[in-house]
Amino acid sequence: MSEIKLLALDLDGTLLDSHSRVTKENADAVRLAQQAGVQIVLCTGRNLTETRAFNAQLDVSADWAVISNGAAVMRFSDGAQIAYDGLDRAMCASLRAICAEFGIDLCLYTADRLYYGRDFLRFLEELRRRGHVTLNEAAEGYEFVPDAAGWDEVLAREDGRVVKAILHHLDPREIDKITQTLEETGLFELAPSIMYGGELKNVEINRKSVHKGCALERLAKHLGFGMDAVMAVGDSDNDLTMLQMAGLGVAMANAAPHICSAADAVTLDNTSNGVAAAVKQFILEGQS
Repeated sequence: MSEIKLLALDLDGTLLDSHSRVTKENADAVRLAQQAGVQIVLCTGRNLTETRAFNAQLDVSADWAVISNGAAVMRFSDGAQIAYDGLDRAMCASLRAICAEFGIDLCLYTADRLYYGRDFLRFLEELRRRGHVTLNEAAEGYEFVPDAAGWDEVLAREDGRVVKAILHHLDPREIDKITQTLEETGLFELAPSIMYGGELKNVEINRKSVHKGCALERLAKHLGFGMDAVMAVGDSDNDLTMLQMAGLGVAMANAAPHICSAADAVTLDNTSNGVAAAVKQFILEGQS
């Protein structure tokens, strides 16, 4: 195995525990890896505003952020952007038409804002009913869009800045139908999120060929090395490409079986400091 020069960490279900917090053990491991000369990149479906909030929970700042499933790569220290592959006006129009077909609302991310409708609120309410910790939709950076006129205004204002969309429905069978319709357009990279064994689903949407693996490859090239020097840790379908493309892909024990089977190794789950265990095994001890 090549010397690890870049450590890519997913957030939800990976670096974060069940309360959406970075544990002391994981924060210590990230700091020690960085002190050992390894650059740290947080790789997430979230936007930059949310990613910065979790980065602040670390003892030291991560070096890089891959946001919105690979739509943009940014440096934490100065905000420099080395890659951007968002959804253009035509893609957003296609998504609006599909939403209208299924009677649901859009949910759009820019680097610093989240625009959502009633279906997103219903989804959050159901997650909370099941005891899941969710974001505060009333916090700064989140904006409710009540109707079609509101979406017209948002899309005009944010033209060229949309990095990702996500569609929600309380019936997982409807999400399956929506996903099939999205696939038939040929425009999008799709990452379904499956919760509670399939009782709830949503689908994350990026421009075709935009994913975490591709973004990490671009970052590694920018830094002057190949993917053989990258260690990636994740748990979900939107982590699959980076686990497969990295020189060392490590799945969390809480990942689905097909994620674990695609990885090179499996660490502990996210409630047992699996990131810290993987860093210790493959970086702190593996490269000593």
